[in-house]
Amino acid sequence: MRAGIVVGALLLAVLTAGCIVSVAPATDSPTPGETELAFTEVAEEVGFSYASVEGGAGNGNDGVYVGNLDGDLRQDIFVIGGDRPALFRSTEDGLQRSDALPNVSALTDPGAGRIQSALWLEDDGDGYDELVLFPRNGTAVYLDNEGGTLVHEEAGFETTYTNPVGVSTADYDGDGCLDLFVAQYGLWFDGSPQGWHGERWDVDNGNPNLLYRGTCGNGFERATDAGVGPDDRGAHWTLATSFVDVNGDGHPDIHAANDYFNDTLYVNDGDGTFTKRTMGAITDRNGMSSEVADLRGDARPEVFITNIFFPEERIVELPAMERRLFSNFLNNRLGKRLQGNNLLVANDSGYNDVGEQVGIAEGGWGWAAVVADLDSDGEQDAFHTTQTVVTFDDDEPVYPLPGVWVQQDGEFYRQDADAIGLEVANGRGVSQIDYDVDGALDLAVATYDEPYRFYRNDAEQGQSLQVLVDAGAGKTAVGAEVDATVDGGTRHFFANGRTDFQSQESPVIHVGTGDESSVDELRIVWPDGTERTLEDVETGQRIRVTPDGIQQRLGYESN
Repeated sequence: MRAGIVVGALLLAVLTAGCIVSVAPATDSPTPGETELAFTEVAEEVGFSYASVEGGAGNGNDGVYVGNLDGDLRQDIFVIGGDRPALFRSTEDGLQRSDALPNVSALTDPGAGRIQSALWLEDDGDGYDELVLFPRNGTAVYLDNEGGTLVHEEAGFETTYTNPVGVSTADYDGDGCLDLFVAQYGLWFDGSPQGWHGERWDVDNGNPNLLYRGTCGNGFERATDAGVGPDDRGAHWTLATSFVDVNGDGHPDIHAANDYFNDTLYVNDGDGTFTKRTMGAITDRNGMSSEVADLRGDARPEVFITNIFFPEERIVELPAMERRLFSNFLNNRLGKRLQGNNLLVANDSGYNDVGEQVGIAEGGWGWAAVVADLDSDGEQDAFHTTQTVVTFDDDEPVYPLPGVWVQQDGEFYRQDADAIGLEVANGRGVSQIDYDVDGALDLAVATYDEPYRFYRNDAEQGQSLQVLVDAGAGKTAVGAEVDATVDGGTRHFFANGRTDFQSQESPVIHVGTGDESSVDELRIVWPDGTERTLEDVETGQRIRVTPDGIQQRLGYESN
C-alpha cells in the first residue's frame, strides 16, 4: 500500500472495526491422536444462495439464525445482510428459499434502517418458533408462527433501538414465559468508545442494553425495575450476549461481551432482579462473541469470548513513515487488547482466563463463534469467523481464514483452515446446523460484502445422538440442562437460546460418543424442575424429548 493513501485506508479500517497492520501468520499446532477435520464449501449445491451487500463502514448486519419454522425435527435458516432478509427451509433435498416470510420492509417503522439482528423463540407453546426482528432506528417486528407461516403481530415493543446487534432469551423470573435481553452497540459515525482513547473508564458511553418480560404469547413489556438498563450505568458497546445459568444456582444470568470495556455479568438474584458485576480486567479487550458451554467436560460452564490477536513480537518491520502512522493506533487504541480470545473459568473470586494456557487464544480478528463437537469424539471443539485485515507491505490479508480448533483432553489444537477446506472470507455471524441429519455438524457463515458460505462437515465422525429438548404445550424448554453419561463419563449441555454476535445456532444438542453406540443415561432437567432420565439411548438418530419421554425420532439414514 502506498504511503500516500495509508491515512485514508487506516480511517476506513477503524470504521469497519479493522486495522492496518503487518504481522506474520500464526503457526498451527499439531494435533496428536486426532482425526483432522474436513469441510467442503457447498452453498450453491445445497441451495444456500445469499450475499451481503453492506459494502460500507461499520461492522455490517451480516447474520445467520437457525430455528424451527415447521415444527418438525429439521432446522431452518433465516439470514440478513443482503438486499432483503431471506428464509431457507430445510428439506430432505437441501435448503429451499421459503415464501413463508412476509415483506419485512413493509413492516418496519417509517425511516427505520436495516434489520440488524433477529431471534427465533418458541413463545406460545404450540411447537412452532416465532421470529423477532430488530431494526436500527426502529421498533422490533414480531412474526407469529402460524403452522409454518410467519404473520406480523403487535407484541408490545415500543422502544426505538439504535444498534441492536444481538438478542438472547431465557425465563429469568421463573413465570414460565420467555424474556428477552437486547444488546446494543454504538455507532462509529457518531463517536467512539471511551476505551478507544487509550484510557480506562468507570463509565462507558455506548447505547443501553434492554430487558423485556414475556407474557407467554401475549407480548413483551420493558422490565425497568430489574437492574438492567440505562439506570444501571449499563450503556456499553456490547457485541454479543448469552442468557444462561452461569453460576449454577438455577437462575439464568446474562453475559454481555463488550467492545473496548470489561465484560458485564448480570447475576440473577432469584427474585426478579439482577446485580450487575463488571468482570475482571482480563476481559477488557474487544469481546465479539459469547459462548457459554461446558467446554472442558467438568460439568461447569466456561465462557468463550473471541477477541483480537496481533502479538507485538510478530509485527514485521515497516518503513518509518508507515510505522508512525499506525503506531498510535496500535499502542494506544488497542494496547493490551491484542492478547486474543478469552476462555473464562470460574474461581472463588471471579474468573481466570485460560485461553492462552489451553491453546485457544490465537485466532486473529475473531467474530462469532461455535462451540460444538465437530468430529463427534465426545469433546467440544471450537470455530470462529475471522475478519480479514490488509497489510501495508503487499496487500495480502493477515489471518484471513477462520479459526478452528479440535480438543483433546482439555487442550485445543488449531487446525490448518486452508488444508481442511475453509476459505478466505471476511466473516461475521456463524451457526452450526446439521442440515442433512447425517450426524455431522455443518457451518453456515455470514460474510461481509460477499456471498455467504455453507461448509458441509466431511470429517470422519464418531457415533452421536442429537437431542431436541421440548417442554410440552404451554411451557418453555429454554434453560433446561442435559447430562449425557457415556462409558462412565458425563457431559453437560445447556438448552439455551444459542445466541451470539449476529447469530443463533441450532437448538439441537449434539452428543458425540466416539466409539460408543449408545448413551448410557440421558438426564434432562427442565426449568420448572421436572426431570426425565432415559437409559441406553441408541446413537445414530435425532430425538425430540418432552417430560413424557421421546416423542419423535429421525434416523441419520432416513434423510
